[in-house]
Amino acid sequence: MKFKVKRDTSFTLLMIIILIIVDSIIFIPTFFVDDHTSWDWVALVLIAFLTTAFLIWIWADIRYEMREDYLFVKGGPFRSRIAYNDITRITMSKNIWFGYRLLASMDAIEIHYKTGLLGSVKISPEEKEVFIEELKKRNPSI
Repeated sequence: MKFKVKRDTSFTLLMIIILIIVDSIIFIPTFFVDDHTSWDWVALVLIAFLTTAFLIWIWADIRYEMREDYLFVKGGPFRSRIAYNDITRITMSKNIWFGYRLLASMDAIEIHYKTGLLGSVKISPEEKEVFIEELKKRNPSI
């Protein structure tokens, strides 16, 4: 069962601002150096393109799937398979700035589980209540 990702306009705007800042950090120093070769520009454009593509990949390719034995969460290259039996609790989370997060909204839930490196993942399913109820069906001890 797949769940859509909730995407906030403010979060999207924040991502655009981050991309502008990152690309500015890459290009602004070139205006203070007079000696540029064409290879310098090629390298800078390549670095900016790869960095931008990576950040967009993480933001755009977010997925939440409930599979037979585990919850699969994915954001770009980052993936987690969380066994339903390992989930200990689910909490509402307004603090999306710290921790392991695969989300695109400020309105998030945090899934705490035993086997995670950081112990939890923050996600933003569009239908939070339906998502939580489905998790409880698969693990009634949550």
